[in-house]
Amino acid sequence: MTAISLPLPGNVLHTEEQVLEFDKIATFIGGNGSGKSSILKSIFDEKLKPASTRYQDYKIVCFSSGQNESYSKDFGEHLNSERFKKNALNLDCFYYDKIWSKLLIFLASTTKPEGLVRSFLKQNNYVIESELDEDLSTKLSFQVKVGQQYVELVKGELVDEANGKVDVVTNKAYHQTLYNFIKTLIDNSYDFEEPLKQTSIELTQESLADISFERDTDAPFDSTIMFFTQAADNDYFIVKESCNLTFVKQIEGTQDKVLSLEELSDGEYQLLFLNALIDLFDTNNTIFLLDEADSHLHYENIDKLWTIFNDAQGRVISTTHLLDSISKAGVKRIRVVENGKVKPSEDPLNLVKRLETLSDIEAVLYKVVSMYKNVVIMDCVNDWEIFKLLVYRKLAVNEEKQKELTEFFSDFICVGIPSSFNGAQNDNFADTKINWCINFCRFLYKSKGSTQQAFMICDRDELALASIDTKNAARPFNVNGIKVSSTTPLKKCHLLSWWRREIKHYLLSFTALESNIDKINEQLAPACQLKEKENGDLGIKGAFNNNLATLPSELIKKTVDPFISKEDKLFCVDTCRSYVEKIPREEISSDIEKMYMYLVANNE
Repeated sequence: MTAISLPLPGNVLHTEEQVLEFDKIATFIGGNGSGKSSILKSIFDEKLKPASTRYQDYKIVCFSSGQNESYSKDFGEHLNSERFKKNALNLDCFYYDKIWSKLLIFLASTTKPEGLVRSFLKQNNYVIESELDEDLSTKLSFQVKVGQQYVELVKGELVDEANGKVDVVTNKAYHQTLYNFIKTLIDNSYDFEEPLKQTSIELTQESLADISFERDTDAPFDSTIMFFTQAADNDYFIVKESCNLTFVKQIEGTQDKVLSLEELSDGEYQLLFLNALIDLFDTNNTIFLLDEADSHLHYENIDKLWTIFNDAQGRVISTTHLLDSISKAGVKRIRVVENGKVKPSEDPLNLVKRLETLSDIEAVLYKVVSMYKNVVIMDCVNDWEIFKLLVYRKLAVNEEKQKELTEFFSDFICVGIPSSFNGAQNDNFADTKINWCINFCRFLYKSKGSTQQAFMICDRDELALASIDTKNAARPFNVNGIKVSSTTPLKKCHLLSWWRREIKHYLLSFTALESNIDKINEQLAPACQLKEKENGDLGIKGAFNNNLATLPSELIKKTVDPFISKEDKLFCVDTCRSYVEKIPREEISSDIEKMYMYLVANNE
């Protein structure tokens, strides 16, 4: 995605304008009161200004994990002002908090059968579908009303229309849809002569399909969400507080159970809400302002959250206090906020120092790590799982060896610290991992722990093979020329690199990939291609197969990921295990065994 320079208006802590340069995601970190939320609010407020053209090329969708009265008040006042002017609402700027969740989740499941919400419900057996992928079980109940004020407005507009005025409320999409809604689901004879008393209704996908949703010209989003947002804001027609969303939990061998949204865990609740926002509003010119979207999420769900961010068509500006999210964001996406001013995280070590002040989450992580004999630092904890699966497949020839491997790996814990190396002059190999080790050592100075060694196993990326000590059998993966200082009280910090670009390059197999192997082999010279019962380590004239080792990461991920992921595109250990078991042992690179033996030799 092309990088943009987004102008930032002044905020309550920093009145001068700023520019935020980022590509797809920018994540704000800083202590409480540092101004992270204030910056997001300044973007939102600027977009709401009628005369402002600053963000005219973007749609803004804002979310807060808690109910933010300031956002709600400003958004409500904006809608009321536009209604008072009798304008057709453009609504290219939205604010949603959790009170909207039931409505948005329902709309996402019933209008986006291929979306994230429906996928989530299916994975957890929370939905019953028809053969045509209709949601047969999700139901939304709420109360509706039409007040005296709106009745009087309609009467006046009808008089104006009879006198020849064209631009009247009764000709706009909201009123026409409201009329269809009431006629179809509540009272076919209703004509806005009198207020509509508060009435309870229940919506399903089937009843929703019976309503004709009208659309104003140039409306930025689907007509369904445009109507419901206007109808529910300030309880204009729909009473938000009365909303109740239910699913059907399918349990094998027992009767299906009706399940309300409140019965889900906080993490499920929040992921569903965020999935709904993406389903309903994600376009290539949407900017999502997500204030602490990772709150209430267990660390295992942070992966899912970042998959949502990374797969979005639009851009994301988020705030966080959680180290897991900070690690997932990576140094290049982190922006440190102090007194309302955005500062890039140019120095990874400086960033680590700043992270120490955020919360106790980092200390908790260090405490857990310090309980293990060895820590492995890889780009992602999934990489460690892939490595272990390949080791088991290559070396676990019997039950006894399997047990030996399991006991050995129990001494290790893996921490995911993303890094990348493009070979540029100002790009230092493994900086983020090295700085994590330094900071971890500081923790160990102050606290007793069992950790003896740290193994930084890096993706090679653009690092030259000559920078790796490949000819030394005792240390074949050691990176030369980089000193890891301040390692005590650890016995040693090992800086290692795969010979291939990434760990996923070691999942390439002629046999397991079947017909998909052609996508790989067509990129390789004939002598370097993968063949049956060969591991691809050697290429032209029996030399190291650099042709295979340096294949573009995107090609490898596109080829391999479907074999190691679930339907939601998230890595799955069980799915990956099934794939690895299809790889003949002789087709697994000797690098895997060498790396294992290096760990064994240094597991003192």
